Amino acid sequence: MNLIEALQIEKPHMTSDTTCVAKMNLGDFHKQPQGYLNGGATLAFAEIVAGMMSNELIGADKFGVGQSITANHVRPARCEGALTAHGTLLVKGKTSHVWRFDMKDDAERLISQVTVTLAIVDFDR
Repeated sequence: MNLIEALQIEKPHMTSDTTCVAKMNLGDFHKQPQGYLNGGATLAFAEIVAGMMSNELIGADKFGVGQSITANHVRPARCEGALTAHGTLLVKGKTSHVWRFDMKDDAERLISQVTVTLAIVDFDR
């Protein structure tokens, strides 16, 4: 099992040239002891989706790796239902991409805002 499977991330998809959407189904794995969504799971979700989406936008000879991540967790969320990432590509450079994600619960309430910077590196086969 890999982290994508463990986090229960459904395959993300681009909704335009610069936007994407992804869903992470929540369960006991994502909980803090108090029953709320763990912020670390949210960060891992954002970085994984940013990498997957950038990899769709660049050639097969390169790939995106996490370089920096920042987040504002604005509302605690019970660990139930799903967390949906609404992503916007802010910077599409040759050597870096920057994504911003609004993480929303099933009621469309903003739970976290996450920004991920990826380094675009050569894929040595």
